[in-house]
Amino acid sequence: MAVHDVTPNRRGVKSRELVLDAAERVMAAHGFEAATLARVVGEAGIPMSSVYHYFGSKDGILLAVMERGAGRFFADLPEWDGPAGRPAAHLAMVLSTAVRALERHPNFLRLLIVFAAQPPAAGDGQVQEVVGRVRGQALRRLRGQIAIAFGDDPDSPTTDQLARFTLAAIDGAVVAVQTDPGVTLEQLLHPLVPSLAASRRELMAKTDGPAGQAGE
Repeated sequence: MAVHDVTPNRRGVKSRELVLDAAERVMAAHGFEAATLARVVGEAGIPMSSVYHYFGSKDGILLAVMERGAGRFFADLPEWDGPAGRPAAHLAMVLSTAVRALERHPNFLRLLIVFAAQPPAAGDGQVQEVVGRVRGQALRRLRGQIAIAFGDDPDSPTTDQLARFTLAAIDGAVVAVQTDPGVTLEQLLHPLVPSLAASRRELMAKTDGPAGQAGE
C-alpha cells in the first residue's frame, strides 16, 4: 500500500492538509480504530471523494499523517555543529529547543509513542517504518549533540546510552503531560541536564576511570 501519487493543485493542497489535520486530531484523541473515514471527513468538512482521490484509503491517510508529522517535527529541530558554552549550557539549549518542538506537535508525538508501543495492523508495515525512522533519527541527533556538549565520541557506548536515556525521559514526559494537565514538558524535563552529567560521570568512571570525567 502506498499513498496515492497525485499532484494536487492549490485548492487540492488545502483540502489535503485539512484532511491530514483532522485525521491527526481524531487519531490522537480516539485512536486509529475509532478514527473512521466518516469521522475524519466530518471533522475536515471535505467530500469523501476527495479523501479517496488523494489517499485511497484510511491506511493511506495514516501513512500520510505520519510522514508529514515526521517532516514537520525535524524541520523544527536545528542541529548545532559546535558547543554553545559549557556542557550544561549546550544541553539546556538543545533540550529547550526540543521542548518547544514537542509542544508544537503534540498530536503527532502522541501517535508516534502509541504506535511505537502498539503497532497498528494498517499500512503493511509502512507506518512502523516511519516510526522507526523517526526514533532512529532522534537518537542520531541526540548522540550528536551529547557528544558535542561533552567533547565525546558520538559512536561510543556511553554516548549511545545517554542518548537512549534522554529519549526514554522525553517519551515519559510526553505521556505524562497528556494525563496530568498540571505539569509541563519543561517542568518534567528540567532535571534532565544535571542527570545526564551525573550519568556520564558514572558511566565513564566504570569504563575509563577518573580520566573519563575530563570532558565536564
